[in-house]
Amino acid sequence: MATCQGKTNAGEDCRAPASSGGLCYFHANPNQAKFLGQIGGRRNGKFRGVNLEVPEHMTATDLSQVITRAMRSLLSGELQAREAGALAQLCNLQHRLITTADLENHINRLEQQKTQQEQEKEALDAASTSSNINDMETAASVNLEQVAAADPMSG
Repeated sequence: MATCQGKTNAGEDCRAPASSGGLCYFHANPNQAKFLGQIGGRRNGKFRGVNLEVPEHMTATDLSQVITRAMRSLLSGELQAREAGALAQLCNLQHRLITTADLENHINRLEQQKTQQEQEKEALDAASTSSNINDMETAASVNLEQVAAADPMSG
C-alpha cells in the first residue's frame, strides 16, 4: 500500500496511507483536520457547571451526599464521564483527608485528657504528701505529750 506524498508540519514524509490521488485524507482535505479538531475541542471544552452543593467543612456524610448527586448528574447527562472521573479523584482525596483530620482530632483529645489526668494526679499527690506530713507531725506531737505525761522525771 502506498503512503501519502505530503509532508508533516515537522517537514518529514507523511506515513499515512494514500488515497487514489496520492495523498492521505487530511492532506487532500486540509480544512477537514481543523474542523474535526474544533468539534473535539468543543466536546471536551469547558466544564458546564453542575451544582453539587459542596459544603465548606465537609464530613463523611456530606461527601456521600455529593457523590450521590454526582452519580445522578452523570446518569442524567448533566455531568460528563471525564468530569465525573476528576470528581471521583477529588472525592477520594477528600475522604482520606477527612479520615486523617478525624484521627488528628481524636489524638489531640486523648493528649488533653492525659495531661489533665496527670495534673490532677500531681495535685492529689501534693495534697496527700502535705496531709501525710501533717499527720506525722500530729502523731509525733501526741507521742511526745504521752511520753512527757508518763515520765515522772520530766517536769
